[in-house]
Amino acid sequence: MKKGRVVCVAFTVILVAIIGLIAELNFDGSSVKASSKYKYGSITVPAKNGTICGAPNYIAYEKGFFKKNGIKANLVAKPTNIGDLEAGFSSGKYDALNGDFQYLPAIQNGAQILAAGGLHQGCIQVLVPKNSNIHSVKDLKGKTIGTPGQGSTGQYVATIALQHAKIDPKTGVTWKTYDYDLLTKAAEKGEVDAIANVDPYAYQAVKQSHFRVIADNNNSSNSTAMAKMGMKKSGSCCYLYLSQKLVKENPKKAAAIVKSYKEAAKWIDAHPAETTNILLDKKYVAKTKFVNKKNVTTLIKSYHFSLKQGSGKEDLKYYAEQLKKAGFLKKNTNVNKLVKSAYYTK
Repeated sequence: MKKGRVVCVAFTVILVAIIGLIAELNFDGSSVKASSKYKYGSITVPAKNGTICGAPNYIAYEKGFFKKNGIKANLVAKPTNIGDLEAGFSSGKYDALNGDFQYLPAIQNGAQILAAGGLHQGCIQVLVPKNSNIHSVKDLKGKTIGTPGQGSTGQYVATIALQHAKIDPKTGVTWKTYDYDLLTKAAEKGEVDAIANVDPYAYQAVKQSHFRVIADNNNSSNSTAMAKMGMKKSGSCCYLYLSQKLVKENPKKAAAIVKSYKEAAKWIDAHPAETTNILLDKKYVAKTKFVNKKNVTTLIKSYHFSLKQGSGKEDLKYYAEQLKKAGFLKKNTNVNKLVKSAYYTK
């Protein structure tokens, strides 16, 4: 009887072990534990803001690059206020970000983020209504320019163009702020003379409302004329940023994030049409008559997605120099020192 109880207990133990093993199996029968799928745990990325240039966030998530590299990613809404982003990184709320060179002043002021490489070329244009008497950047002197916000990349791109046209961006023009999707209407109503906006909003203004482009920071064609307006040849516009706290405390996790974005950017460049389908079908980018699969695919091709760590650093240095001239960085800024301290190197 006693022997029977022992056998019964042993059988129960084995049965429990088998059930536990089954619970750890994936649907394909692999014996990888659920916890090992995300060896580096989770990250939170403030990604969702409706822009096409945020594609690396969405593709790294949707195509499984985060997961493959041991990361469970949570994509959340991106705050429009840069101060909220700074606070989120400082507190550990956010871990990574696909953002523009607009974060340089924030980094100088103590924002706890590091640039980790350029992700793609330009996505921002300075535009005027089709019947405007403004035909060049020089014509902007004394005019009012609408942007998505003070310190936005739209304002910075316009500022760089103004400086190269010998116009003081602080005294030579007036700035007004509108939401991304309201800038075109503001110009059509005459509330502003020109706008500086990001795709797809800028692209839609051109296609739907026939706005004219007077400056475009996508100089992938290496145009000398655009370079004379301060639009750097083949320069990175958007960058991957990492939490400084995360880089310091978990360098392997930081490296896994960088690898995920590098793989995502490479995939996007090789699959622009499929990327478009994901962005529109999953509603990361709002579909309209002109923000459609054909046009978004064209834009994605023009961005030349690729994580550029070496040349990205040089591009960031260029923009830091431009922002210093404009007064967005302190007068005594040592640009080389700032970029060195602001850049992640593995």
